[in-house]
Amino acid sequence: MKRNGKRTAIALTIAMMLPATSGTALAASPEIHPSHIASVTKSEEKLPERATQIVAALEKLEPALKTLTKRTIVKSEMDENLLNLNLESPESNDMSAIVVFDRKTGELIMYSASLHIWKQGEIATDEIILQRAEKAVLELLGADKRKQAGSPTLSKAVNKEDSEDLTDNSTIYRSVYYPVELNGLEILGNRMGIYVSTDYAGHILGVSSELLDLKETKVPDPKTALTPEAVKKQFFTPDRLELGYMLEGKDAKPGMQYLWMNNAYIDAVTGKQIDFTHGTELAGNGKRNPGNLKNITLSPKGEPLIVKSRADGEKVVAGLFDVDTKVMFTEYYTGEVDGEIIHSWSDEFGYEDVSISVDASTGAVTSADIFMETKSLPVPLSKEEALKKAISFIEPYAAKSSTEWQVEIFDPYKQPKLADWMIELNEGEGEEEEDTGTGTYTFIFYELHDGLPVFDRYYWMKVDIESGQVFSFIVNLPEKEGTLPILKPSVTEQQAAEIVAKNLPVKLSYFWPTYKGKQAPFLTLVYTVDKSKSWPYVDAVKGTLEWGEYEE
Repeated sequence: MKRNGKRTAIALTIAMMLPATSGTALAASPEIHPSHIASVTKSEEKLPERATQIVAALEKLEPALKTLTKRTIVKSEMDENLLNLNLESPESNDMSAIVVFDRKTGELIMYSASLHIWKQGEIATDEIILQRAEKAVLELLGADKRKQAGSPTLSKAVNKEDSEDLTDNSTIYRSVYYPVELNGLEILGNRMGIYVSTDYAGHILGVSSELLDLKETKVPDPKTALTPEAVKKQFFTPDRLELGYMLEGKDAKPGMQYLWMNNAYIDAVTGKQIDFTHGTELAGNGKRNPGNLKNITLSPKGEPLIVKSRADGEKVVAGLFDVDTKVMFTEYYTGEVDGEIIHSWSDEFGYEDVSISVDASTGAVTSADIFMETKSLPVPLSKEEALKKAISFIEPYAAKSSTEWQVEIFDPYKQPKLADWMIELNEGEGEEEEDTGTGTYTFIFYELHDGLPVFDRYYWMKVDIESGQVFSFIVNLPEKEGTLPILKPSVTEQQAAEIVAKNLPVKLSYFWPTYKGKQAPFLTLVYTVDKSKSWPYVDAVKGTLEWGEYEE
């Protein structure tokens, strides 16, 4: 099976780009006494004046950097137009930093420092983190670059209880992102902007920026967009809402919701829904296909998926994927990330692997993935055959609380016809690949309660059509078991849609489509749902618009 994608938990790390120490050892700050500087050798490379000013500003922001007295300037091996200033501590290899400059202008390209330079103290408040990030952006990048970016967003807060030893935890960081803006609008479809990373105490660990170059890109005038009211009337319709229960709804209490599960990009000029990668019109205009929703009866066995050790993990992998990790793999890794423990087995080259993620407190499996070369079936699976495969996979482990389930089926992705700009971007790379119809079917099994799906009680999986293998599996169950009451909605689907249209803000932005990693020669005006308060839904009993704790 081909490696088409993977749900993995990735620990946030800072890569230290420290090339071989050749060049000049220097004092970048006049406050460093020469006796503390490493031996100096003659070099042709020197920092431009602007770069020297930035180093001084950086040391003022973070005085601890002055202790990194072993310093070299080298031309970047990746790009001769860049200069790398490497800073190292004479006492410890763990204490180092790198600052990359434009060789001609001296402007900052990137700064990155190791966590070990600072002794960690109290966790800084969000306000302090944002203040320090703002000061770093202004002093290191300048006011002109700051004006190209909008309001910053801060990554999730870190709580003290997340770590038993805050003085020696190298996996906790905060990140601040300033998105690029154009004509006062955010640009979607890329992650351009300014990035600042800090440790939990607020020390500046990294700064970088990627800003716009629109010399040959068409930019539409925001005045050409439809009004928000016109878009809402066209888009917020009953066929984009689904009624169901939440076992852990608002304030962790059971409830009934009209859930709008489609994260839409709406062309602000035509009102059509477009996909959020290429910008082409979405098949079916984003409406749900009733033919892909089926109520089924399962025979759940309720076998526990609990992993407390490597041996437990090996048994679970054998049960899920019929793989003997002791025979198939030579490498094993385990580690904790964001409250989950990852168990992973792979061959020595990393070409094939299997992994499972479990809740760190309970040991309950939350996901499993396998990537191995498998033989193709004589004939690819049909939708019905893939569903049978998914059912046989899930029945041993599905909760015995109900035999009535609803399955939502997502058909394999079919490449839409290439737009003219996509063909031009191919630049002779070959004809459009024929869509064979193969790929994967995705299934989500929701437990039913009084004939309606329970949105926060489901099993998700992908089935490879060519091999017939389930290769990705996710479990989503409420943290606490509870009893759902029988509720009745006070509003109809049509009324729920009208509530959404009346109360849910939409946001006008630019969208920059991409194809094969290349960006289109134009930007598109789009409306998106304003999710600043989290994910929207209509409380079906109260008839009010609410925001829940849903992630994209």
